[in-house]
Amino acid sequence: MKKYIIMLFCAIAALNISAQETTQKKYLPEQGDIAIGVDVTPVLRYVGNAFNGSTDNSLNGLSGTPFNDRMGFITPSASIMMKYMLTDEIALRTNLGLLFNNYNDRRYTVDDKDLAINPLSEKKLIDSKLTKRKGFSWSVGAEYRKGTKRIQGIFGLSALVAFQKESTSYTYGNAITSVNQIPSNAFGITDNYRPLKEWNQAGESILGLSGTVGLEWFVAPKIALGTEVSLSLYGLFGKQNYTESEGYNASLEKVETRTDINSPGDKGFYCGTETLGGSLYMIFYF
Repeated sequence: MKKYIIMLFCAIAALNISAQETTQKKYLPEQGDIAIGVDVTPVLRYVGNAFNGSTDNSLNGLSGTPFNDRMGFITPSASIMMKYMLTDEIALRTNLGLLFNNYNDRRYTVDDKDLAINPLSEKKLIDSKLTKRKGFSWSVGAEYRKGTKRIQGIFGLSALVAFQKESTSYTYGNAITSVNQIPSNAFGITDNYRPLKEWNQAGESILGLSGTVGLEWFVAPKIALGTEVSLSLYGLFGKQNYTESEGYNASLEKVETRTDINSPGDKGFYCGTETLGGSLYMIFYF
C-alpha cells in the first residue's frame, strides 16, 4: 500500500512539474507567432506629467519609434513595429514609418490695384504657400533570442532604408506688371523675382545597417516589456534643389519665369547609437 502511495505522489509531482513547464513555456514566443509592439515612453511621460501638474499631457508617439535621423531628415512621428517568429529563437523584425503631409498656408495681402485707385481701400487678396512632404523609413532584418524563462536577450541586425521629398508652391493675388514690378505679398518677399515653386529633383535617400541589443521581460503570457539600443551606420544621398521664380525683365519689357539650381545635392554619413523600435516598449505575441 505504501508503495502505491509513493508512486501516486511521484506521478502527481511529475504532472505538477510538467504543468509548470508548460505554463512557463507559454510565456515566451514560439515558432509561428506574430508580434506587434508599441513604445510606452509617451504613456510614462503622460502619467508623470499628470502628477507634476504639467500641461503637456499628450500621447504623441504612442507607437513604434521610427528612424531617428541626425542630419535633418524628415521622419515620421511614429511607426509600425512587428516581428515574426521563424523558430522559438530566431525572428524576422521590421519597423515601418510613413509620412504624407500637405499644408496650405493662406494669408491676406493688400490689393495693389484697388489701393492705387482708392488710398482708403481695405480690399484684400489671398496669397498661399503650399508645402508637400512625403517620406518613409523602413528597417527589416532578423534577431536571435537567448533565454529560457521570463527574460530574453535580443541580438539583431537590420537593413535601413529611408526616403523623403519636399516641395513648396506659391500663388499670389497681385500680378506682376510693368507698372507694379514688385507687388505686395503676404510672405515678405522683396526680391525682383518671387518664387513660384521650390523642389528637390528626386528627393533624398538614406541607406545603412543597424545592429540591436535589447531585453524583453514577459510580465504575462506572450506579453513583454522590452528595451533596445541600436548602433546604426548609414549614408545620405540627395539630388539637386531647384527654384522656379517669376519677375519683370526690364530689358525685354515683359514678365518672365526662370529656374535656378540652389544646391548641387547633399551627402552625409552617420555612425552612432540611437533607438529604433522603442526605447521602452510593450510587445504582444499571438
